[in-house]
Parts: sequence; C-alpha cells; structure tokens
Amino acid sequence: MRMSRYPILVAMMLTFAVSLTGAPSQNAFWRLDSLIATQPRIIADKEQRLIEMKAGLARETTAERQYDALKRLYEEYSAYQYDSAYAYVADCIAIASQLGDESKLNESRLNLAHILSTACLMDKAQQTLSQIDTTRLTPDQLIRYYRTCTDLLIYQAEYMQGTQYADEYVRQLVSLRQHIINIRVPHDNVDYLLTVAESRADSQQPRQAVDLLARLMRNYASGDRLYSIITSTMAFHYSQMGDLDGQMKFLIKSAESDLEGCIRENTSLRMIADRLFDEGDIDRAYRYMRVAVDDANFYGTRLRNIQSSRIVPKILTAYQTKQERNHRNMMWLLAAISVIAAMLVVGVIAIYQLLKRYRRLNEQKRAINEQLRQVNAQLGDTVEQLHESNGLLQEREKLKEEYIARFLALSSKFIDRGEEQRKALYRLHRDRKTEELSRELKSTHFGNENAQLFYENFDKAFLNIYPNFVNEVNKLLQEDGKIEVKNGKRLTTESRVLALIRIGIIDNQSIANILRASLTTIYTYRSKLKARAISKDDFEASVKAIDC
Repeated sequence: MRMSRYPILVAMMLTFAVSLTGAPSQNAFWRLDSLIATQPRIIADKEQRLIEMKAGLARETTAERQYDALKRLYEEYSAYQYDSAYAYVADCIAIASQLGDESKLNESRLNLAHILSTACLMDKAQQTLSQIDTTRLTPDQLIRYYRTCTDLLIYQAEYMQGTQYADEYVRQLVSLRQHIINIRVPHDNVDYLLTVAESRADSQQPRQAVDLLARLMRNYASGDRLYSIITSTMAFHYSQMGDLDGQMKFLIKSAESDLEGCIRENTSLRMIADRLFDEGDIDRAYRYMRVAVDDANFYGTRLRNIQSSRIVPKILTAYQTKQERNHRNMMWLLAAISVIAAMLVVGVIAIYQLLKRYRRLNEQKRAINEQLRQVNAQLGDTVEQLHESNGLLQEREKLKEEYIARFLALSSKFIDRGEEQRKALYRLHRDRKTEELSRELKSTHFGNENAQLFYENFDKAFLNIYPNFVNEVNKLLQEDGKIEVKNGKRLTTESRVLALIRIGIIDNQSIANILRASLTTIYTYRSKLKARAISKDDFEASVKAIDC
C-alpha cells in the first residue's frame, strides 16, 4: 500500500534514522514470510472469485444491476491489476451516461481518476477530474474528489522526486488538506478522518495523528485496503517521532494486509526491504524486493517500477557479493579439508560430503543468476516503457506547436476577411443598395470560402506532421477500397475523418461539427471505411497508431 501521505520523505527518514536502532526480532517477520509462501493460493482464490463475479455480470439484464456488478469488479481490480480496473470503470462510465445518472457518473469518474493516478498517467487523471462539476457532488463525493486530488499530488511528487517540482507539489498538498478539513461533512467519513490525521501531522503533531489513526484502524481488518493505507500512514508518523521500532511494526502490518488482500499496488514491502538492506539482512531484503517487483509488474504501474529500480540494484549487488564471498569461503574450506585428507583416511569421507554441498551451491548460484537475468529483463521493459512515454510527449508537443501556429494564422485571416465583408456590406447599406445587400446576406459563398480556407489549413498542418498519412491508411485498406486523393487536393472528406480520429477526436458529433456535415454522414463514412479495412475490428486503433 502507499507508504504515507508524504511518500517523498519516507526514504530520507529511513536512511538517516536506521542507524539509531537495531534490527527487529526475526519473529516479527514470521507471519509475513508465511503469507509470502502461501501467496500462490491467495492469488488463486482471488482469481476464482473474479471468475465468479464476471459470470454474475454476464447474467445481469438491467443497466442498473450491470452497473453495480461492474463497480464491484472495478473495486476488486483497483489495487490488483490496472488494465482490468481501467476497463471496468470505463464500462461503468458508459452505463452511467446511458442511464443519465449524474451521481453514478461522478462516482465512476472519481474511480477513473484514481486508477489513472496509480498508473502514473497524471495528465489523464487531471483531465478526468476537470470533467467533474464539484457543485453537483454529494458531501461524501466532494471529500472523495479532494482526496483523489491529494492522491494525484502525492503521485506527482513521487514521480518528480529529486527535482524542484516535488517541493511545490508537497506545498500544494498541505494547502489542499487544510481546505478539505474545513468542508462540512459527517465526521465518520473515513476520507475526512484520514485527511484530519494528515493535517495534524503537517502541523507537527504526529502523536495526535497516530492516536486518531489507531482509533480508525479498529474499524477494519487486515486484508482491507483501508487497513493497509492506515497502517502504512501510521508507520510514517512513527518515523516522524523517531520511533523506528513502531515504524517497522506498522510497515509489517501494512505489508501483511497487502498480501492477505491480494493488494498488488503497494509499497510497504519495498520499504521494509530497503530498511532490512541497510540493517544488513541481505537475504530477507532480497526475497521481499523480488515480491515487490513482481507485484509492481503484475499491477502495471510505472511509478512503482521506477521506485524499485532505485533500490533493486544495490540489493542485488549486495546479495551477489555475499554469495561470491560464501563461495570463496567454501573454496578455502575445501582446500583446508584437502590438506587434512592427505593425512587422515577418514578425511576422504568429509571431502566427499563437502563436494556434494559444493554442487548444490553451484545449482543455487545458477538459479540466482537466472533470477537476476529475469529482474534485469523486467527493468529493461520498464525503461522501454519510459522511452515510449517520452516519445508520446514529444509527439504531443509537436502537434500542439503546429496547431497553435495554424490556429493563430487562420484566426487572423478570418478576422481580416470578416472585416472586409463588414465594410462591403456597410457600403451597400450606406448607398441604400438594399437588393444587393439582401443578395449578399442570403449568399452562402462567404461561409463556403471560410470553410474551404479552414480545410486547406487543416490539411496542410496535418500533412506537415503526418506526410505519409494517406499512404499508411491505404495499407490498412483492401485493394479495391483505397483512398484516392485528386490532383490539387490534400485530403478528401473521408481522409479528414480519419485524420481527426488520428489526433484523438473520435466522437461522431464532434467530427460532424468540425467538417460541417450531418451526424449520419459521418457515421456512414466511418462504417464504409471500416467495411473496406483489411482488419475491421482494429482498423481505427491502427489509424490512431500511425506516426509518419
């Protein structure tokens, strides 16, 4: 679970405070180790429950009951696997829109913003939150809205850790918490109480924060996500007070709850591994970090992979160094036994036993090397994902610059043409040429010219960015259904439809408004294009992926 509401400071607190205390008792980790050993069974039970819930969804016949079933599936997946959680909350939004239920729609958008934040899709989360009219929210929904905003600030601060932007996000976070606690809501609202506790910690009152969270924790059992959040937050506040034993105690409780509840969007186990490494318990730190990395990869969050990548190399290096040291020690031991064996016949038996042990160590070493290779491959995948994200950001900047320049130029031209038209009409009015004035006002020639000017500018701007767009689209179409562009034209109407889809405008009404066409016409264009596609199911997805 998330370590606390100040995740940026956690690593610093652990690093400087570890020297003040000894390693916790090995018995403290007994239940945690047992849960890790039984994790395959826990995951299998979770998967079986999900299968049953999906079967229940398939049996629902009304939109309201389908919404409830989809919401339950989202809640099951929200801390388990990002891709599935995203798919189910998207279905919730679609059904809420179909029902016209504003409360359900706001609830689903809040869920979507939360899941996008956990996956480190900050821009998308902010965009989703901006679609919510806070004046139409219930008091509980309003608190949840602001809590989602604070979560987003936390993830942004974590993502920007080590830069000057991180401190600004923390300042915004503290200010937003002060705003939340002034909202009038029932004081048994858990989000409100969590915010009150964090606000007290902001005010240098960690003991009051811990006391409040301890009372709140009694309402939940280990395995609940809120239990994991509360205990991880308490661990941070104990570190603020300098009580590192208390911090480790609640970190362990949080990690146990994550494992019991199959919560794979977590961080407590990673923080325990980091501290154990600093305390010299390399073997247990290595085992815990492997579980944390596997959970991050399964859930699909880039942020947790980035955080793990800062810790994994030092643990892996120390673990391998320890193994190599053990290997060297074994070699010296074998040499000593060999000398003894030369003098004592009975030493032959001892040497034989040691050789068997040596072979087992080699097998373990090979297994460890294979595990290291897999972890390195996973880290490589994470780096590749970051490169892809950077490429998308660069493409968006290119689109923004091109279209801003075109928009400014086109707006200026429309203003000039409008002014010329106004002056011409004024002259007709001044000269009392009412018939000519009437003809000019009835004429659609001016509007058509402006539309043509818009299309020309759109075509030129789009093809500057994607010069081979039509050729790439034709590769997706059957031989007899390819798009032909006439001489002197840049794009046809149907290729403009595809161009708008490529830049992210997929709603039929929006496309119709831009192209001055009816909704039926746009629907017909899209249907005919899909019918001519080589692969009809993913035709538009392939169009969105064109990048040249």
